[in-house]
Amino acid sequence: FPHLAEAVAGLRAEGHRVSIDSFDEGEVKSAVRAGAELVLSVNGSNLEIARGLEGAGVRVVVIPDFGEGLDTLERNVESLERWGVPYFIDPIVEPIGFGFMASLERYAEVHRRHPDAAQMMGIGNITELTSADSTGVNAILVAICEEVGVRAVLTTEVIPWARGSVREIDIARRLMHY
Repeated sequence: FPHLAEAVAGLRAEGHRVSIDSFDEGEVKSAVRAGAELVLSVNGSNLEIARGLEGAGVRVVVIPDFGEGLDTLERNVESLERWGVPYFIDPIVEPIGFGFMASLERYAEVHRRHPDAAQMMGIGNITELTSADSTGVNAILVAICEEVGVRAVLTTEVIPWARGSVREIDIARRLMHY
């Protein structure tokens, strides 16, 4: 994306918070220099991108290595801790029928291992891929997030039945808090 830095700087100038979702080192560095605050995602394949981000006001989302389990996630978290880089842990939620329950177990296990660490969950992966009432799906997902220490969610509103998800999640978040 040749105009990435320009786009990020323009969004920041308008008062928006910006994240970069890329494993490409050049794109990540360009976006961060232009003001991106969140890097999605880092794992063993690109963890070195995070080095030098400490104190820069940037947080990364750390995930397991591709096709691997929580052991690689632990190793990646240890590196970020050593470097002083702020992070969210994302054990990766899988769609219903493709490992959904096992992925929820990973979130619970990460919460047991790191009770004070902030986790992130891409709940849009579930809402968008489940042809059902998004209000109920989002409410259940946010309830799960509340119980397993997820402090940030990522969602979309692309598919027709997920339009309004951001509002629904905000309402569910407040309900679960109270």
